Amino acid sequence: MISPVRAARTVRHSAVIARADFHSFYTWRSWLFGWLVRLLSQVVFYTAVGALVGDPEYTRYVVLGAALTLCVAETMMAVASTCWDRQAGTMGLLTASPVEPGLHYFGRSLQKPGSAMVTTSIALLAVPPFFGIGWTWWQVPLLVGIVVLTCLSTYCMTLLVASAALVFAEARNVISTVTTVTVTAICGAMVPVAFWPTPLQWAAQLLPVTHGLTAVRAVEAGAPATAVLAALGLMLLAALCWLALAMLSFRRIFARARTGNDLLD
Repeated sequence: MISPVRAARTVRHSAVIARADFHSFYTWRSWLFGWLVRLLSQVVFYTAVGALVGDPEYTRYVVLGAALTLCVAETMMAVASTCWDRQAGTMGLLTASPVEPGLHYFGRSLQKPGSAMVTTSIALLAVPPFFGIGWTWWQVPLLVGIVVLTCLSTYCMTLLVASAALVFAEARNVISTVTTVTVTAICGAMVPVAFWPTPLQWAAQLLPVTHGLTAVRAVEAGAPATAVLAALGLMLLAALCWLALAMLSFRRIFARARTGNDLLD
């Protein structure tokens, strides 16, 4: 059993790498005028397509879904960064170290959910007012809080996907893209979850972003606080399950590699 202090130290040290990676990719100008503009344009595009249906209610439905699921697309990019140790040639050192691999990788790609928290919050607050949704002052901090929890919860799911990509590193981009498209399709972002066959409806309940969307739409509709809290509770429960599975998966992969298996060579 790893002590909380040691676990926090592992995550903190790994997060240093995440920060360095972020600064190697972006300056504040390229992030603000490149990456953020690109994501906002994506939300506007999907919403404009939804507006072609001619139903204002559906347009509002789509703009909320398109804004919040930005966190899925951006957080899922951690699948690729999880494999960068193999490309950098440091996997052997990491395998030989006594570090808990799941904790290392939790900190290793924290730049992704961190950036997603900001981009998704801006998209959710800035774009919907142009499509008939007005936020009140008290809804703003609540929505930001939901976004933060949704990004972290989705990151827990991403870590399990990333553990598979670590083994099949050459397919990492395919794995992340297919997962992103699948999650976005069935989570209720563009069409209600009830649109899908029953097995996919069940699968959607396992996705943290499904419950994050429920919480956001409950806030927009002025639903009771209990409805929002219930959705957030289900989201956090799903996140804990994904995180536990991810930790177990990383541990098993590294256990095999440490016995001389060439799984991570």
